[in-house]
Amino acid sequence: MASTINTTDDLIRLLTENTEFYQAVRRLILTDELIRLPERFAAFANRVDDFIVEQRGINAKQQEFNAKQQEFNAKQHEFNAKQQEFNAEQRSFNRRIEDGIGELKGNAARSVINAYLHEIAAHLGLTLQGSLSRRELGELIGPQGRHADVSSGDRASFIRADLVIIAADADGDAHNIALEASYTADLRDTRRARRNAELLERLTGRSTQAMIASVRNDREAQAEIDRGAVAWYPLDPDDFTPE
Repeated sequence: MASTINTTDDLIRLLTENTEFYQAVRRLILTDELIRLPERFAAFANRVDDFIVEQRGINAKQQEFNAKQQEFNAKQHEFNAKQQEFNAEQRSFNRRIEDGIGELKGNAARSVINAYLHEIAAHLGLTLQGSLSRRELGELIGPQGRHADVSSGDRASFIRADLVIIAADADGDAHNIALEASYTADLRDTRRARRNAELLERLTGRSTQAMIASVRNDREAQAEIDRGAVAWYPLDPDDFTPE
């Protein structure tokens, strides 16, 4: 028996009672994609659930990795601290070795120049007359405080000069040579030689030449030589080789 639809209630009742009519109206109103949406959403939800489970597993592994990484980092920091401490000790040891070698070479250079007194004077066009000992230098400068403008350090440096030579020029006039010796000369050597030369000239009234004797010179010492602030007497490396 055909149903008559006069009101909205009639339509709702028919849709409720007649499955075929309901499906026909549903297909008419909704597209296939909308009709399949609940099914697709359910499949999507299942995949999300699977993803969440997998992600939780990944997160757990990541947390385990992070914990191991933090443990490794802590050990690495500890190792780095010990390595830095070792490096500092090694640098300190190397400096002591270098200083010791430098001091040995410096002592050797001071011994070597005593065999070249005539040559050093001749290098400047002079003739050797003699050299001053530390005792004579001490007597020359006098007791501490005699020269108020000379510090105790400069006085000690003057008395411990590596070599002070007295030499004569062609006219017979006497000159001084204030010399500092090193295997490798540096700015400290040139400054000491110049300071001693200035003080020696002041105390003796004689023209005085600042000079260094060395096998080689660092950049700053060489610059002092090049500009004529000090003279240079080159030493032979073979002079430092034991016979």
